[in-house]
Amino acid sequence: MRFSLRTVAAIVAAAALFVASAGVAEAQDKPPATKKPPVKEKKKPATADTPSSEAKGADEAAIRQGAEAFVTAYNAHDAEAVSELYALKAEFTDEAGNLIKGRKAIEQDFGQMFTEHPQTAIEVAIDSIRFLTPNIAIEEGTVHGRPEPDEGENVSSYIAIHVKVEGRWLIASVRDFEAEPEAPTANEQLQELAWMVGDWIDESSDSVVKSSCRWDDSGNYLLHEFVLHLAGGAASSGSMRIGKDPLSGQIKSWTFDADSGYSEGLWTKAGDEWVVKAHGVNGEGKVTSSTNVYRFVDEDTMTWRSYDRVVDGEPAADVAEFVVKRQAPLPEE
Repeated sequence: MRFSLRTVAAIVAAAALFVASAGVAEAQDKPPATKKPPVKEKKKPATADTPSSEAKGADEAAIRQGAEAFVTAYNAHDAEAVSELYALKAEFTDEAGNLIKGRKAIEQDFGQMFTEHPQTAIEVAIDSIRFLTPNIAIEEGTVHGRPEPDEGENVSSYIAIHVKVEGRWLIASVRDFEAEPEAPTANEQLQELAWMVGDWIDESSDSVVKSSCRWDDSGNYLLHEFVLHLAGGAASSGSMRIGKDPLSGQIKSWTFDADSGYSEGLWTKAGDEWVVKAHGVNGEGKVTSSTNVYRFVDEDTMTWRSYDRVVDGEPAADVAEFVVKRQAPLPEE
């Protein structure tokens, strides 16, 4: 018998409908029951239809051993050993929806794939195993694989239906699905800004800009310290923490000025520039907003400028672009 996901679903639905309708008919034929003292039910012995927990445990262990055997045979590129884990009339549907029927065809398909990718390897993580009947089980999990050792990892999820044939669990049907890509970690997402790490300086006749950027101990934030001296104006300094907002998944920054002002910025990449839409409050309690732009020029050069500056509802002067150079490390003492 060939089992597909639709077949199993139909079996379960039909069984549930039968039980429900039988219960209604039985209730209609019986007179109203009189109230009786509760009677403690005796535990029924396990039958072929209600296997014991020990039997289920043994069956689950057998299915898990089959998954391990699959990985071993796959990584050994043994197509025949892989196919022996399938039922004779098994079905396999890949991520693209291609259907392969029968153990022999499945062996040929794996054999061709092993020929085309002689170094392919996988790992399987089982998420759950559920028993529909003593002889039918559904396994769900995830496959991590690489067609070649130096290629990126492919991730897919799967649903496998197992049947017990003459005491042995075999794969009757497998369907692969493209797994949802995992969201990058905070550190992974910030790698696009890793070029900012280091000490930077720009000195001219009318201004001095100094900044230093480093990773925090967790690796999930960039810590940016800065000092800005403009001719005719007071020095401005502060610290900025750049990280991933766990709610929105976007890169944000939280800046705290030495004069007790603060702001929050949303970072968006545009080519070789990062545009930061910032809003906050200055040390005088006035609401501020600005658009700040960091541009990567090369490993030792970046620029910074600020425009659309507003303080307490009034426009403020733009800050022209600064070209900032990476400071050479100090000689070791």
